[in-house]
Amino acid sequence: MHKNPKRLLLGILIICFVSMFSGLAFSGGVATIVGTINDENQIVDNAGIVYEVADNAMGKEVMAHVGKKIQVKGTVIEDEGLKMITITSYTIIKE
Repeated sequence: MHKNPKRLLLGILIICFVSMFSGLAFSGGVATIVGTINDENQIVDNAGIVYEVADNAMGKEVMAHVGKKIQVKGTVIEDEGLKMITITSYTIIKE
């Protein structure tokens, strides 16, 4: 038993706060991104945000469409400003 529950709560809050702002990786969950595929294994969305494409079967399939506009769905993970998407589905957008 802790003698000071306020101190324990404060410690937990400090740990949570530091974790949020320390650059630790976090998962943004499932996202839908519309952008253009470049030749560097990346998708650049309409706002200019760059997403690295994870090296899985679906990612390799998508990278065969360099230069095309695409809509992808997948899990985005960010670590120290670098965003990576593990693609689960995609659609080539006809212009």
